[in-house]
Amino acid sequence: KGCKYFVVPKTRTEFWVNKINTNIKNDKKNHRLLKKMGWKVMCYWECQLKKDFEKSIREMETRL
Repeated sequence: KGCKYFVVPKTRTEFWVNKINTNIKNDKKNHRLLKKMGWKVMCYWECQLKKDFEKSIREMETRL
C-alpha cells in the first residue's frame, strides 16, 4: 500500500487483483507459521528498497 511504483496491470485486471490479494493472504499466513516455529521474519518490499536502499540494508544488518 502506498507504493508509487505499483500499478495494477491494465489487462486481465481481475486476475491480477485476485492473485495479488491471494499472495498477501499467503504471505501473512506464512509469516505467522514461521514465527510460531521460532523463526524471526523480515519482510522488505521493493518500494522500501527503491526509496532508501542503504537504510533498509542497515536495518537488516541490525536485526541480524
